Amino acid sequence: MLQLSKWGYKVTEAEDGVQAILKLGKDNFDLIISDIMMPDKDGWELIKEVRLTPKTKNTPIIVLTTNDKDSDMFKGYELGANYYIPKPFTKAQLLHGIKLVFEENSNSIGQIDLSQRFAPILLSLF
Repeated sequence: MLQLSKWGYKVTEAEDGVQAILKLGKDNFDLIISDIMMPDKDGWELIKEVRLTPKTKNTPIIVLTTNDKDSDMFKGYELGANYYIPKPFTKAQLLHGIKLVFEENSNSIGQIDLSQRFAPILLSLF
């Protein structure tokens, strides 16, 4: 499990993409970090739904995944991901991606949805 709480984030987990969507509907988030390979609703479906939902359509998305083919990366960007990080990745790569997305989107920093493999996680900055 990523130790984002040690980096200044509060973590709340969701079971899968379906649970992530439910949690996104209840709270406001500044960033979504999602894997592609999840049960029930995969990351592709999650990105599509986030982009079609007025409340979340402008929320930046970082994809963390073992899908490291160029075609997967291009698909992620075409669907609306802002940043794509193939696994395995380093702490520095993830923190750099988060920093870039926040700088790019000038959103107020608050909560983040982080989806690890098969387990979306929701985060918020302290």
